[in-house]
Amino acid sequence: MFQKKSRIIVGLTTYYNDYLELSIPALARLKQNFTLIVHASNPDEKVTKKQIRALGYTGPLYIINSQQSVDTLNARLAILDMVRARNMGASWFMFVDDDDILANLDVPDVSPETFAIIQNMVVLRTRLIDVLRVAKDSTRYTIDNENVFLVRPHVGMAGTLVRMDAALRMADVIRDAAPGISEIIERLSFRAPIDAMMWSALNIVSHFDNPDARPIYMDCVNYIATDIDTAQTKYGLRLQPAKNATRQIEQIITAFNTVIRGALVAAAAPVGA
Repeated sequence: MFQKKSRIIVGLTTYYNDYLELSIPALARLKQNFTLIVHASNPDEKVTKKQIRALGYTGPLYIINSQQSVDTLNARLAILDMVRARNMGASWFMFVDDDDILANLDVPDVSPETFAIIQNMVVLRTRLIDVLRVAKDSTRYTIDNENVFLVRPHVGMAGTLVRMDAALRMADVIRDAAPGISEIIERLSFRAPIDAMMWSALNIVSHFDNPDARPIYMDCVNYIATDIDTAQTKYGLRLQPAKNATRQIEQIITAFNTVIRGALVAAAAPVGA
Protein backbone atom coordinates (compact mmCIF):
# COMPACT_ATOMS: atom_id res chain seq x y z
CA MET A 1 0.00 0.00 0.00
CA PHE A 2 1.43 3.37 -1.04
CA GLN A 3 1.10 6.58 0.87
CA LYS A 4 -1.03 9.08 -1.01
CA LYS A 5 0.95 11.99 0.41
CA SER A 6 4.63 11.87 1.17
CA ARG A 7 6.94 14.76 1.90
CA ILE A 8 9.92 14.13 -0.38
CA ILE A 9 12.96 16.17 -1.39
CA VAL A 10 14.88 15.44 -4.59
CA GLY A 11 18.46 16.73 -4.68
CA LEU A 12 19.83 17.07 -8.22
CA THR A 13 23.50 17.82 -8.87
CA THR A 14 24.54 19.27 -12.22
CA TYR A 15 27.73 20.50 -13.87
CA TYR A 16 26.66 21.14 -17.46
CA ASN A 17 23.27 22.82 -17.85
CA ASP A 18 22.57 21.00 -21.11
CA TYR A 19 21.93 17.79 -19.17
CA LEU A 20 18.99 19.41 -17.41
CA GLU A 21 17.02 19.12 -20.64
CA LEU A 22 16.99 15.38 -19.96
CA SER A 23 16.46 15.22 -16.20
CA ILE A 24 14.12 18.15 -15.46
CA PRO A 25 11.29 17.32 -17.92
CA ALA A 26 11.24 13.79 -16.47
CA LEU A 27 10.90 15.22 -12.96
CA ALA A 28 8.13 17.52 -14.20
CA ARG A 29 6.12 14.49 -15.36
CA LEU A 30 6.10 12.81 -11.94
CA LYS A 31 2.72 12.71 -10.25
CA GLN A 32 4.07 12.82 -6.70
CA ASN A 33 4.49 16.11 -4.86
CA PHE A 34 8.11 16.87 -3.97
CA THR A 35 10.57 19.69 -3.46
CA LEU A 36 13.48 20.00 -5.89
CA ILE A 37 16.90 21.32 -4.88
CA VAL A 38 19.35 21.84 -7.75
CA HIS A 39 23.05 22.24 -7.02
CA ALA A 40 25.00 23.74 -9.95
CA SER A 41 28.62 22.77 -9.39
CA ASN A 42 30.13 24.65 -12.35
CA PRO A 43 30.75 28.35 -11.56
CA ASP A 44 30.73 29.12 -15.29
CA GLU A 45 27.18 27.82 -15.79
CA LYS A 46 24.58 29.33 -13.49
CA VAL A 47 21.14 27.76 -13.15
CA THR A 48 18.07 29.97 -12.77
CA LYS A 49 14.51 29.30 -11.67
CA LYS A 50 13.35 30.62 -15.04
CA GLN A 51 15.41 27.95 -16.77
CA ILE A 52 13.98 25.14 -14.62
CA ARG A 53 10.41 26.42 -15.05
CA ALA A 54 10.91 26.56 -18.83
CA LEU A 55 11.76 22.85 -18.76
CA GLY A 56 8.37 22.09 -17.20
CA TYR A 57 8.94 21.74 -13.47
CA THR A 58 6.43 23.84 -11.49
CA GLY A 59 6.82 22.52 -7.92
CA PRO A 60 8.76 23.91 -4.94
CA LEU A 61 12.27 24.77 -6.06
CA TYR A 62 15.60 25.85 -4.54
CA ILE A 63 18.83 26.46 -6.46
CA ILE A 64 22.42 26.52 -5.20
CA ASN A 65 24.91 28.06 -7.63
CA SER A 66 28.42 27.25 -6.47
CA GLN A 67 31.06 29.98 -6.63
CA GLN A 68 33.74 27.38 -7.37
CA SER A 69 33.97 23.98 -9.01
CA VAL A 70 32.61 21.38 -6.60
CA ASP A 71 32.81 17.59 -6.70
CA THR A 72 29.78 15.34 -6.33
CA LEU A 73 30.38 14.62 -2.65
CA ASN A 74 30.48 18.26 -1.62
CA ALA A 75 27.61 19.19 -3.94
CA ARG A 76 25.42 16.55 -2.30
CA LEU A 77 26.47 17.65 1.18
CA ALA A 78 25.60 21.26 0.27
CA ILE A 79 22.09 20.14 -0.68
CA LEU A 80 21.66 18.39 2.66
CA ASP A 81 23.03 21.49 4.41
CA MET A 82 20.25 23.53 2.79
CA VAL A 83 17.62 21.01 3.88
CA ARG A 84 18.79 21.34 7.46
CA ALA A 85 19.25 25.13 7.39
CA ARG A 86 15.75 25.70 6.06
CA ASN A 87 14.23 23.05 8.30
CA MET A 88 12.31 21.57 5.38
CA GLY A 89 10.90 18.73 7.45
CA ALA A 90 10.64 16.13 4.68
CA SER A 91 10.28 12.42 5.46
CA TRP A 92 12.24 11.06 2.47
CA PHE A 93 15.13 12.19 0.31
CA MET A 94 16.64 11.14 -3.02
CA PHE A 95 19.70 12.15 -5.04
CA VAL A 96 19.43 12.34 -8.83
CA ASP A 97 22.20 12.92 -11.38
CA ASP A 98 21.65 15.52 -14.09
CA ASP A 99 22.02 13.10 -17.03
CA ASP A 100 19.62 10.48 -15.65
CA ILE A 101 15.84 10.10 -15.54
CA LEU A 102 13.75 9.54 -12.44
CA ALA A 103 10.76 7.41 -13.44
CA ASN A 104 8.75 7.47 -10.20
CA LEU A 105 8.79 8.54 -6.57
CA ASP A 106 6.47 5.94 -5.07
CA VAL A 107 7.02 5.50 -1.34
CA PRO A 108 5.67 2.27 0.21
CA ASP A 109 4.44 2.06 3.78
CA VAL A 110 7.49 0.68 5.60
CA SER A 111 8.61 0.07 9.17
CA PRO A 112 10.52 2.75 11.15
CA GLU A 113 13.66 0.56 10.94
CA THR A 114 13.74 0.94 7.15
CA PHE A 115 16.27 3.66 6.31
CA ALA A 116 16.30 3.23 2.52
CA ILE A 117 14.27 1.73 -0.32
CA ILE A 118 16.34 0.01 -3.01
CA GLN A 119 14.76 -0.44 -6.45
CA ASN A 120 15.84 -1.33 -10.00
CA MET A 121 17.70 0.76 -12.57
CA VAL A 122 17.65 0.66 -16.36
CA VAL A 123 20.94 1.55 -18.06
CA LEU A 124 21.01 2.91 -21.63
CA ARG A 125 24.39 1.86 -22.89
CA THR A 126 24.92 2.33 -26.64
CA ARG A 127 22.16 4.00 -28.67
CA LEU A 128 21.08 7.64 -28.75
CA ILE A 129 17.60 6.59 -29.91
CA ASP A 130 16.98 4.91 -26.55
CA VAL A 131 17.84 8.13 -24.73
CA LEU A 132 15.56 10.19 -26.98
CA ARG A 133 12.68 7.78 -26.40
CA VAL A 134 12.85 7.68 -22.61
CA ALA A 135 13.36 11.45 -22.53
CA LYS A 136 9.76 11.70 -23.77
CA ASP A 137 8.35 8.65 -21.99
CA SER A 138 10.22 6.84 -19.21
CA THR A 139 8.47 3.56 -20.08
CA ARG A 140 9.74 3.46 -23.69
CA TYR A 141 12.58 0.98 -23.39
CA THR A 142 13.12 -2.72 -24.03
CA ILE A 143 15.65 -4.71 -22.02
CA ASP A 144 17.82 -6.53 -24.57
CA ASN A 145 21.09 -6.89 -22.60
CA GLU A 146 22.94 -5.40 -25.52
CA ASN A 147 21.84 -1.78 -25.66
CA VAL A 148 19.54 -1.58 -22.65
CA PHE A 149 20.34 -3.35 -19.40
CA LEU A 150 18.44 -3.94 -16.17
CA VAL A 151 20.33 -3.56 -12.88
CA ARG A 152 18.28 -5.54 -10.38
CA PRO A 153 18.62 -4.41 -7.66
CA HIS A 154 20.38 -1.09 -8.09
CA VAL A 155 22.50 -0.43 -4.99
CA GLY A 156 23.71 3.13 -4.56
CA MET A 157 22.67 6.62 -3.50
CA ALA A 158 21.39 8.00 -6.81
CA GLY A 159 17.78 6.96 -7.34
CA THR A 160 17.41 5.46 -3.85
CA LEU A 161 14.82 6.77 -1.41
CA VAL A 162 16.45 7.48 1.96
CA ARG A 163 14.82 8.58 5.18
CA MET A 164 15.57 12.25 5.66
CA ASP A 165 16.93 11.85 9.19
CA ALA A 166 19.25 9.06 8.01
CA ALA A 167 20.55 11.21 5.13
CA LEU A 168 21.25 14.16 7.45
CA ARG A 169 22.94 11.92 10.01
CA MET A 170 25.15 10.46 7.27
CA ALA A 171 26.09 13.98 6.16
CA ASP A 172 27.13 14.91 9.71
CA VAL A 173 29.43 11.89 10.00
CA ILE A 174 30.96 12.53 6.57
CA ARG A 175 31.67 16.10 7.68
CA ASP A 176 33.34 14.79 10.84
CA ALA A 177 35.43 12.41 8.73
CA ALA A 178 36.30 15.05 6.10
CA PRO A 179 40.09 15.18 6.70
CA GLY A 180 40.47 11.42 6.31
CA ILE A 181 38.16 11.33 3.28
CA SER A 182 40.10 14.14 1.58
CA GLU A 183 43.32 12.19 2.13
CA ILE A 184 41.84 9.17 0.34
CA ILE A 185 40.46 11.17 -2.60
CA GLU A 186 43.51 13.38 -3.13
CA ARG A 187 45.84 10.46 -3.74
CA LEU A 188 43.66 8.99 -6.51
CA SER A 189 44.49 9.30 -10.21
CA PHE A 190 40.87 8.61 -11.18
CA ARG A 191 37.44 9.79 -10.09
CA ALA A 192 36.49 8.62 -6.62
CA PRO A 193 33.47 6.28 -6.48
CA ILE A 194 31.46 8.87 -4.54
CA ASP A 195 28.07 7.23 -4.98
CA ALA A 196 29.31 3.89 -3.63
CA MET A 197 31.19 5.63 -0.83
CA MET A 198 28.12 7.55 0.32
CA TRP A 199 25.94 4.45 0.15
CA SER A 200 28.45 2.59 2.30
CA ALA A 201 28.53 5.47 4.78
CA LEU A 202 24.73 5.51 4.99
CA ASN A 203 24.65 1.81 5.86
CA ILE A 204 27.46 2.03 8.41
CA VAL A 205 25.97 5.04 10.19
CA SER A 206 22.42 3.68 10.18
CA HIS A 207 23.51 0.34 11.66
CA PHE A 208 25.75 2.05 14.19
CA ASP A 209 22.81 4.08 15.48
CA ASN A 210 20.31 1.21 15.30
CA PRO A 211 21.43 -2.42 14.82
CA ASP A 212 17.91 -3.25 13.56
CA ALA A 213 18.03 -0.60 10.82
CA ARG A 214 17.97 -1.97 7.28
CA PRO A 215 17.16 -1.08 3.69
CA ILE A 216 14.39 -2.91 1.86
CA TYR A 217 14.08 -3.89 -1.79
CA MET A 218 11.12 -2.96 -3.99
CA ASP A 219 11.17 -4.86 -7.29
CA CYS A 220 10.36 -2.09 -9.77
CA VAL A 221 12.23 0.32 -12.03
CA ASN A 222 12.39 3.87 -10.75
CA TYR A 223 15.63 5.17 -12.29
CA ILE A 224 17.06 5.28 -15.82
CA ALA A 225 20.77 5.99 -16.26
CA THR A 226 22.36 7.12 -19.51
CA ASP A 227 25.76 5.59 -20.20
CA ILE A 228 26.38 6.17 -23.90
CA ASP A 229 29.32 8.53 -23.38
CA THR A 230 32.50 6.57 -24.19
CA ALA A 231 34.94 9.20 -22.92
CA GLN A 232 37.59 7.73 -20.62
CA THR A 233 38.06 10.95 -18.64
CA LYS A 234 35.66 13.40 -17.02
CA TYR A 235 36.55 16.73 -15.42
CA GLY A 236 40.25 15.95 -15.97
CA LEU A 237 40.30 12.54 -14.28
CA ARG A 238 39.97 8.99 -15.55
CA LEU A 239 36.58 7.44 -14.86
CA GLN A 240 38.12 4.15 -13.78
CA PRO A 241 41.55 2.92 -12.66
CA ALA A 242 43.70 1.88 -15.61
CA LYS A 243 44.39 -1.55 -14.06
CA ASN A 244 42.62 -3.85 -11.61
CA ALA A 245 39.66 -1.47 -11.37
CA THR A 246 37.47 -3.68 -9.17
CA ARG A 247 40.23 -4.38 -6.65
CA GLN A 248 41.31 -0.74 -6.46
CA ILE A 249 37.76 0.48 -5.91
CA GLU A 250 37.23 -2.14 -3.21
CA GLN A 251 40.38 -0.90 -1.48
CA ILE A 252 39.12 2.68 -1.61
CA ILE A 253 35.75 1.71 -0.11
CA THR A 254 37.52 -0.26 2.62
CA ALA A 255 39.73 2.72 3.51
CA PHE A 256 36.71 5.04 3.41
CA ASN A 257 34.71 2.72 5.69
CA THR A 258 37.56 2.73 8.21
CA VAL A 259 37.52 6.52 8.30
CA ILE A 260 33.72 6.63 8.73
CA ARG A 261 33.79 4.09 11.57
CA GLY A 262 36.60 6.03 13.22
CA ALA A 263 34.54 9.23 13.10
CA LEU A 264 31.56 7.45 14.66
CA VAL A 265 33.62 6.00 17.49
CA ALA A 266 35.35 9.32 18.15
CA ALA A 267 32.03 11.19 18.30
CA ALA A 268 30.57 8.58 20.67
CA ALA A 269 33.53 8.62 23.09
CA PRO A 270 33.02 10.45 26.39
CA VAL A 271 34.50 13.94 26.55
CA GLY A 272 38.07 13.74 27.84
CA ALA A 273 38.34 10.00 27.15
